[in-house]
Amino acid sequence: MQNAATEWSSDQIPPGDRTDAWESILSQSYRDWQVPQRLPATFFAQVRQYDFAGASIVETICDPCAGERTADQVRRDDELIVGVQLTTSGRERFKIGDSGVDVASGDLVVWTTDKAVQFEVMERLHKVTLMIPWSLMRDRFPERKQPPTGGKIESRTGVGSLLAVHLLALSNEIASLDQAVQGSVSRSTLELLGIALSGQLPSSTFGANAAMLRRVQDYILQHLHEEDLNPTKVAEANHISLRYLYMLFQRSDTTVSEYILHNRLHACKQALTDPAFKRIQISEIAFRWGFNSTSHFCRTFKERYGAAPGDIRRQSLP
Repeated sequence: MQNAATEWSSDQIPPGDRTDAWESILSQSYRDWQVPQRLPATFFAQVRQYDFAGASIVETICDPCAGERTADQVRRDDELIVGVQLTTSGRERFKIGDSGVDVASGDLVVWTTDKAVQFEVMERLHKVTLMIPWSLMRDRFPERKQPPTGGKIESRTGVGSLLAVHLLALSNEIASLDQAVQGSVSRSTLELLGIALSGQLPSSTFGANAAMLRRVQDYILQHLHEEDLNPTKVAEANHISLRYLYMLFQRSDTTVSEYILHNRLHACKQALTDPAFKRIQISEIAFRWGFNSTSHFCRTFKERYGAAPGDIRRQSLP
């Protein structure tokens, strides 16, 4: 089953109504926004939006214009959304809080709906934006206690470059992406985003300890399937002491064992609700993600999510 798009174009709107219509589609796609200046009769814009595994992909082309998300609009909003924008052509200027950010072709920028934001498009802009609920990110990255800070992600090298390519490919292929694989693609997108955001943190926050914590967490996520994964093995693999390992996780308000268990349970829950895993037995899913006892898996799963694995599967995959 393919994804349906919500499409909008200014060509369908009478010139005198384009300012109000543009403000309306901005608010539908990116939460509530205001357009403070009337647009010229020649203004052109086009928006295509796809829902995607609890998030959305928004592709926008627009002529020069300006918009703002005010403090009042922020206060009225009941859901925090993280926007991750890749600009493919044109120029735009953001003001996020007290910081200004100039954006050009190839740039990645992050903004959140819990802060007042202004934008000004300087020349015809083409951009792709992933709009993802903070609750979804927080569930995937329990160690991240706060939403990401607004600003640029390095997109020319490293993981930021991979994220930019991924978002562009996702935008190009989302229309034909089978819904059965959306969960898997969403998890891959979140993994890339989480790593890229680590590099986006200010140097005062992302110091040596935070860098080591991320390295250790990456190791754990890559080895969740190993039954003997434990703090001693994690410390030895990363050439640090057990004491230092415990200290790293203490600062993130969790323990090594809790982090391993959380991510194993999360991976199993994702598989149980993914149509691609529909014919795989629950015990096989549990063993695939490092559990060595079906009864222990079922007990801890129910403690975490309030329902048995089989019930979760039946509710998600009728």
